Amino acid sequence: MHEGAVLAAGETVDQFAMGYWLIALSVGISVLGGVVGLACVVHGARSAGFRLVWLVSAAVSLGGVGVWLATSVAMLGLRVPGSATRYDPGRLIAAMVMSIITVLAALLIIGRTLRLPLLLSGGLVLGLGIGLTHYLGIGSIDIQGSVDVTIWPAVVSAAIAVITATAALWSFQALHFPLARIATVLLFGIGVAATYNTALAALHFDIDRSAKVPGGVELFDFVFPMFVVGLLALTVPISAVLIAPDRREFRTTVPEPRGPKPQPAH
Repeated sequence: MHEGAVLAAGETVDQFAMGYWLIALSVGISVLGGVVGLACVVHGARSAGFRLVWLVSAAVSLGGVGVWLATSVAMLGLRVPGSATRYDPGRLIAAMVMSIITVLAALLIIGRTLRLPLLLSGGLVLGLGIGLTHYLGIGSIDIQGSVDVTIWPAVVSAAIAVITATAALWSFQALHFPLARIATVLLFGIGVAATYNTALAALHFDIDRSAKVPGGVELFDFVFPMFVVGLLALTVPISAVLIAPDRREFRTTVPEPRGPKPQPAH
């Protein structure tokens, strides 16, 4: 069992009750959302009239899938011994909305080209947004008893999120070769997983076995439909990215020189 959030009865919360493969799946979802989202950001930088559309698509891919859906899938492995576990769907939805909005805000802040003040501001917004998304998500947990937050692991989790977000945005804007793009999405996926696991370790569960079973929903009943919807939703930006080369607004053609044409020699 994972050492971290400790129960009052001395038992330990298991973050990987369904196996470590679930963490691999979660990181894979983050990477997939990162690949599609960053491809949308690239096309947004080349577009004028459709820039906002590209950035919204990127926010849904990065925030909705790469952060929120990946974290929700990882939460399926959480087991609290001695208590039934339910989840508040309102907070889960709020976490998804928070994630999408903060990603969009960060992308609008950093702009098209690398500028350090904007990069740091965007990284801070994105990192804190990822942290808040995690805490809204795990804050949806309802058990037979109470859940408290230990401050220092929470601060460490937020710091990891800000560092990950800033590093990923810098790498994406500063390094354009293929291996750097691969490293960027891997950094994003691993950072999201690290932020989530550190945030979960900040929780302290106080179990009351005599309490009634809490209201709310089973997480699988909520996440599985969202998993299907999320993957289907990615087909829209993927299709747009595939056809975008035929619709780019910024062309690389060389303009014709102005002035009178040279007369042919006789």
